Amino acid sequence: MSEQTERGNSRTEPKDGRPPDEEPRGRRFAPGAWMASTVVQTIVVLVGLAVVLFAVGQAVGADLLGMVGEALATHTGQWLAVAVIALIVVGAALRAMSLTRARW
Repeated sequence: MSEQTERGNSRTEPKDGRPPDEEPRGRRFAPGAWMASTVVQTIVVLVGLAVVLFAVGQAVGADLLGMVGEALATHTGQWLAVAVIALIVVGAALRAMSLTRARW
């Protein structure tokens, strides 16, 4: 008997012990793919939020979208916008980390 058969390993299984049909996560998820996905999801959420603000504003008779625009025009509103952008970047980084394996 060959050495591989005695150990119970088949010839199709890779040497590192992974099943043959499973690829490392890093090969399946390219950095550009998750970045593009994150950007598209963020744009969809922002457009959806604008549509909801507009619709609710029309339903109650208030200009909610204009109020948000005026709030973002202030110094505090601009810092809040920076904080939201930072949260989006952190979320994208966490998503990227969850899609890749540690190599240590």
